[in-house]
Amino acid sequence: MSQPIKNMLRRPIFRLFAAEEPPVLISNHNQLCQVKLNKPKALNSLDLPMIKILQNALFQWNADPEVTAAYFLGAGNKAFCAGGDIRTLYEAKHGSHEPSVLKDFFWYEYILDYGLAKMNPVQICEYDGIVMGGGVGISVHAPLRIATEEAVFAMPETAIGFFPDVGGSYFLSRLPNSLGLYLGVTGARISGPQLVQAGVATHFVPKEKLPELKEYLISEMTAKRTVQEIKDMVEKYSEEITEPLAELDNIQRCFSEVTSIEHIYHKLDEDQTEWAEKKLATFEKLSPLSLKVVFEQVKRGKELSLEEVFKMEYRLSQNFMNDTDFFEGVRANLVDKDKNPQWKHKSVFEVPDEEVNKYFEKANSSDKDLEVVEELKLLQNSNI
Repeated sequence: MSQPIKNMLRRPIFRLFAAEEPPVLISNHNQLCQVKLNKPKALNSLDLPMIKILQNALFQWNADPEVTAAYFLGAGNKAFCAGGDIRTLYEAKHGSHEPSVLKDFFWYEYILDYGLAKMNPVQICEYDGIVMGGGVGISVHAPLRIATEEAVFAMPETAIGFFPDVGGSYFLSRLPNSLGLYLGVTGARISGPQLVQAGVATHFVPKEKLPELKEYLISEMTAKRTVQEIKDMVEKYSEEITEPLAELDNIQRCFSEVTSIEHIYHKLDEDQTEWAEKKLATFEKLSPLSLKVVFEQVKRGKELSLEEVFKMEYRLSQNFMNDTDFFEGVRANLVDKDKNPQWKHKSVFEVPDEEVNKYFEKANSSDKDLEVVEELKLLQNSNI
């Protein structure tokens, strides 16, 4: 890790944000701690300073028996968290930022994601608005994920030449009915009650009931509350969602029992339905390299622990940072906005399997693998 990044991570928070509100607002209410991501103009997208604040808070919660639950939400009315600060990564590649960010951002983000998944307090996440990328990583491993009618979930990384990271290999591969593979490769959006139907959210609570729910949680939270008791508390305000996703039959028909991304193409082509034609048209806009990597990612992730997943995903992240599709995807979709990315390969049928397999190896032999358990302990010890 570079010295500038080390210095930034060690710098007291008040010095970083003396002239403006902190990007994360943390407040204690009885045994419940409220955590509000506070960059509404940027749709609460994560950056390294935010990751550092959350990491420090995590260590404090783990050491404090008075914190029973941590309630995460986003400021503004548009997003919980729309992802990571990928524009900074693009600028780092082109010399406008410290190049070490290309390594450090993912390193610290994944350690945080794992730490939140394993922390002592019960994590409750409020999905009210956009939930994508990095926002998924800090929340989807939580035991309680509450969606409102305005929640919008997606992992659209194949559209920018990347892959659904932040533990996506783990949670996508474990969604039922091939939904994880479908969401991971297509980047399809699901919203409102669909998050519960897909298994992304655990509860659906109408937006108008959220204030009352939070007041109830604060008033009834005690140091001895179990995860099940907190779930029961949330269920008092949630609506039961029993119907399956409307698209489930189409998804199962074209995305289940497949052996490769090419196999999915063939199934969609043979299906000859309007739904299949639209998915094929969507595929034409996505990075062929990403599509092949993501298929393999979800396949491998099903057999890995969360710890092993982050090790694999860090390798993937660095291979994408060393290649061209990610930066071309960001250029076309977020910088120049011409929506015309020139991908490295023209189609998935031209991407060699050898190239895909190499993405799961270390980008450079000298690179250090990310061992999240070990690194989390080192960070915690340095924080004491």
